[in-house]
Amino acid sequence: MADYRVLFYRTLLTSKDQISKHLLGQFDITSDSPSGALVLAERQFPHNLADVDRIEVMQAPSPRCKP
Repeated sequence: MADYRVLFYRTLLTSKDQISKHLLGQFDITSDSPSGALVLAERQFPHNLADVDRIEVMQAPSPRCKP
């Protein structure tokens, strides 16, 4: 098992014709694989997945050890 961070984005075009990436949701998931983390995060995502045009799955940062 590993910890993953799954991010859901929507890309929008601003009035100045610039591309802007907006974070719609972020989930920290423990799973056997990145694809498994994606499936679990999709189940928790409260919005319509049709609004999402980019998904990133990365290994979650490990918590810092306190001295």
